[in-house]
Amino acid sequence: MKGRHGKNRQRAGLGICIRNDAGEFVRSKTDWFAPLCDVDLRETVGLHTTLQWISDLQFDNVDFALDSKRVVDHVNSYEDDNSDFGCIISAYR
Repeated sequence: MKGRHGKNRQRAGLGICIRNDAGEFVRSKTDWFAPLCDVDLRETVGLHTTLQWISDLQFDNVDFALDSKRVVDHVNSYEDDNSDFGCIISAYR
């Protein structure tokens, strides 16, 4: 992506929306980070950021909707994975 001034910006955006059990808006957050990694690792960093925010808000019993099947499958499995991807996910199990 090129910035307004022609500089190359390799950044990813994160959008988080929290809704209550009736589907009503509660809170939202956006963030940018500069990934030097593949798309699955970016998705995992986004999940990590979200989990930290949820923890800081002291919310519990939270359901997540993610758009990366690989990340979802990895979170739902309990296989050991020593990659950067696996280490981030394992930190929240």
